[in-house]
Amino acid sequence: MNRRMLLTRIVAGFTAVGFVGFSIPFIRSWIPAVSGDVVLDVDLSDLATGKIQQVRWLGRNVLLIRRDKTSLETLGNTPLEDAASSAAQQPKFAKNEHRSLKPEHLVVYANCTHLGCEVAARFEDSFEGFNCPCHFSRFDAAGRVEKGSAAKLNLEVPDYEYIGREVIRLKQVKANA
Repeated sequence: MNRRMLLTRIVAGFTAVGFVGFSIPFIRSWIPAVSGDVVLDVDLSDLATGKIQQVRWLGRNVLLIRRDKTSLETLGNTPLEDAASSAAQQPKFAKNEHRSLKPEHLVVYANCTHLGCEVAARFEDSFEGFNCPCHFSRFDAAGRVEKGSAAKLNLEVPDYEYIGREVIRLKQVKANA
């Protein structure tokens, strides 16, 4: 075997290994994920009253708010599109006035239900709700859409549970589970 043939085979071998190495991630992207439940534990012990914590979960921002008494007292003072939260996407436990397991904590996705823009918290004396900067939709302190807004659905509430006094677990169970 001459030197030219040896170098050709070495280069061909490296090319084949490189092709396989780069093909694996591409082929794996076609295969759906088969992971089990998707969860994220969030500690709320450092979250002060009237403050907001943002976490990234499942490719979306989730807002966690510790509401004060003033915010809770103002619930229902404005005309709402869906006050009973009957049309909103949310777990069954969120079909109440404060749309949460505990009144002091609100957990919602940060996306407006009109076109998906990120909402911004609205503060005056205390937490009053959310505003959408794109089309000026307004949401109350429970994430319910106010009348006259471009959005017609309340902010989405993810499924979660308390696994401790100040720790919540955001969860998404497989659809076929």
